[in-house]
Amino acid sequence: MPKREKKRLHVVLSEEQDSLLTKTAYQLSNPERLVSKSEVVRLGIEMLTRAVQEGKLDPSLLKSLEGSQE
Repeated sequence: MPKREKKRLHVVLSEEQDSLLTKTAYQLSNPERLVSKSEVVRLGIEMLTRAVQEGKLDPSLLKSLEGSQE
């Protein structure tokens, strides 16, 4: 069976966002399992999708996007 090609998304992060990713990956990691920043992003996408589908998205999160659309 041919290997399935993964889609890649390239984004520009601020230093603060990168720092948050690093801290979150560190907090989710343990000696037996290190969590990468990419895994944190994938987990965040899954959690955000669920929140939107269930109508549980905090409206203040959308307001935080307004300042980051530069």
